[in-house]
Amino acid sequence: MQIKEIIALSFAGRLTSADVREHATTHATLDDALEAIGRHPMDLLVQAEHQLDRCAALGVEAIAFDDVRYPRRLLNIERYPAVIYVKGALPPENAGSVAVVGTRACTVHYGKPVTEMFVEEWTKRGCVITSGLANGIDMIAHETSLRFNGRTIAVIASGIDRITPIAANMLADRIASNNGCVISEHACGVAALPPYFPARNRIISGLSDAVVVIESKTKGGALITANFALKQGKSLFAVPGPITSSRSEGCHALIRSGAAQCVVNAYDIQSSVQFDSDTFASSHVEAVPGLDDGEAHLVDAIAQRWKCTVQEALSRLLTLEMDGRVQQLPGQRFVARG
Repeated sequence: MQIKEIIALSFAGRLTSADVREHATTHATLDDALEAIGRHPMDLLVQAEHQLDRCAALGVEAIAFDDVRYPRRLLNIERYPAVIYVKGALPPENAGSVAVVGTRACTVHYGKPVTEMFVEEWTKRGCVITSGLANGIDMIAHETSLRFNGRTIAVIASGIDRITPIAANMLADRIASNNGCVISEHACGVAALPPYFPARNRIISGLSDAVVVIESKTKGGALITANFALKQGKSLFAVPGPITSSRSEGCHALIRSGAAQCVVNAYDIQSSVQFDSDTFASSHVEAVPGLDDGEAHLVDAIAQRWKCTVQEALSRLLTLEMDGRVQQLPGQRFVARG
């Protein structure tokens, strides 16, 4: 079938993506498929034509499951969409891809800087950053990827012309205009409904080699994405946070159960994701002034060496730890890597 007929079939109602794919594969024409399911064609082709015209006006491409441009990673998951709507440029199939997800109510002092540090490093290594364009961790991940001229994919739960709020819509335009893309399984004109959000998370994980959860409560969309990752056989990672923070409870539960690997350095995911260059090797780690003697030191001793307060030293050590240059040992002792 042609793309117009596959879109028309998807408009028939009460057909799952699997149903649409099956009928599009086993029947030569839309009329044959509709006859097989006992539906009259009505004006489905006219609706499909209008949809394609609307897509063209918006700069959106409709890509069917049998199109060579359809992402190969998606073909390997259950319930992959029969049609995806794409604005922008799909990344090369051989590029490493990391899904970065987390709570909408992320912390400014921890979740935000950790996301920025990790995404910066992965972007510099040529990774595609995939997320859901929601407030919090998602938008920070997209923004950071753009800041470092990376490719990022935003998977949304509405038609591409129905993105809300305004900030997300503006960010989507920037992503599509800067070598990234926005993807939806919903046709243009479709508003987001509550069931669409958890469903789109299977696409976020499906497009990625690894899923990293940064700040998540015990319930939420990030954990739904994590569950999809496990079902799809994707590598799952979680970032530990302060034990007093409810926004890290979901991450701690994933790590404690063994479902997710603990990630404290950007290079912790390198066994699961293809990087452009092996710049994470410890032999390339830059020396840390004050910690270049190869010994582990208590944080108060490090603060004295750096001539700063203990709190300032801890903040700087956190940055260095997330950057892979410092390792924390029991008893708040720190040692330089390399």
